[in-house]
Amino acid sequence: MIKHILAFVVPVSSVFFMQVPTALADAPRVGRHAASQYFAKETDRDREVKVASPGSTSNQNILMLHVGGYTSSASYAWKGADKRLNVGRATYGVTYLFGTWANIDVNIRFDFNEFKLDDDRVTKLSFLPLWTFPMADSKFPLYFGGGAGLGVFFSQVNNQSNLSLDYQLVAGARFTDLYENVGAFVEFGLKNHLHLLSEGQFNGTALSTGVVFTF
Repeated sequence: MIKHILAFVVPVSSVFFMQVPTALADAPRVGRHAASQYFAKETDRDREVKVASPGSTSNQNILMLHVGGYTSSASYAWKGADKRLNVGRATYGVTYLFGTWANIDVNIRFDFNEFKLDDDRVTKLSFLPLWTFPMADSKFPLYFGGGAGLGVFFSQVNNQSNLSLDYQLVAGARFTDLYENVGAFVEFGLKNHLHLLSEGQFNGTALSTGVVFTF
């Protein structure tokens, strides 16, 4: 009887002890080290998903081409001491979004402006950084901003400064990707300047519209 029992127990025990290392290898690992490895793998997977996502706009650039006119304007001590009304005529520009700072878009704007003082036609190019918010990546259609920079006159009234300090405050609506990578926008803004090398000041409000390219 004992021989029969041993003949049964010995093979079964051998099979059991052979299976124990495999079971231990397959058992889930627990503890602080295992948890840190798990979360590291999750972070790597999340990073791969973000990089591969085709809808990511974190590196999106925007180029805006705009044209408009002054709805109202006034000059002071520009060509004499008199105040003149409606001297602003037209404005044409390019605005390029090249980065962000503290969740605010940083743009570079080039504005070409035309003025009319009596019979004199005056032209000026403005170069200024323009900060706008909310960020374009948010896809929120409205934006607000301001900036200041240098103005250079290509044609100017005699004995007046050829350089000016330009500053702008803007509010607009921007609709990107209406057709593929092309959209549209409209903007209302204050476009003022102060002559740097002589007396003279200009205050104007302008309404502009144009196209938006994203790339």
